[in-house]
Amino acid sequence: MEYIKKVCPICNSEFLVLKSVEEKAFYWILKCLGKAQEDSGIQESSLSFSP
Repeated sequence: MEYIKKVCPICNSEFLVLKSVEEKAFYWILKCLGKAQEDSGIQESSLSFSP
């Protein structure tokens, strides 16, 4: 398995991800993802699916 180093755009932390998910991994932890969603106006409830 090959890993690459990335930098979180929210907190500037370096983290490792598998090369196979390089294009999908943007944030170091879920807290940073939440911060990015807040900043862009996306709310958790808008990501939910209703049956």
